[in-house]
Amino acid sequence: MNISKKLAQGILLIWSAILLTACSPQDKVNLAAGVKSVRTAQCIAQQSQCQFDLAGGQVQVLFNVDRIVAEQAFNMVLNYQGTQALTSVSGYLEGVNMYMGKIPLFIDEDFPNNRLNNKTSDNLKPEPIDITQLKLDSEFDNEAASKQVFKSDILVGSCSAEEMTWRIWLTFTTVEQKTYTKMLTVASYRS
Repeated sequence: MNISKKLAQGILLIWSAILLTACSPQDKVNLAAGVKSVRTAQCIAQQSQCQFDLAGGQVQVLFNVDRIVAEQAFNMVLNYQGTQALTSVSGYLEGVNMYMGKIPLFIDEDFPNNRLNNKTSDNLKPEPIDITQLKLDSEFDNEAASKQVFKSDILVGSCSAEEMTWRIWLTFTTVEQKTYTKMLTVASYRS
């Protein structure tokens, strides 16, 4: 009985040492505070278009990764600022190098109660993208402009090529039921 007690204490001591040394001091602070790591959305290398005009305004297409890696999830952020509010954004992804069918994108407004005023809903969950860093370089910096952020979680597949080019088709619908379709290309890599 004495030996098993000492063995259990030894295992507990070793396990505690592993847990204490597994995280850097900053990670310990973030974990203790329950803070998710925040990643600023950005335009990535080999992205054909980062910003385009749309419905009396502009849209930025940004990603939360530096590089798209096959079979690793990432976020696409659509930051719209313009004179007309958007009711929805839909889209799909298709391979350019190899036809892999049309992969639907599920795009949701990130803060649906935040169109013309900066009200937020109590039931919003924090996301790993710092949308406070998103800003359009445009003339639409007035109170009458609609400011909306849409987000999609995406996962691309892997193929035999080291680099794969993807075409992203986006359809924007305004409150006046006008639709606008835009396309851009991005590259993904196997690793």
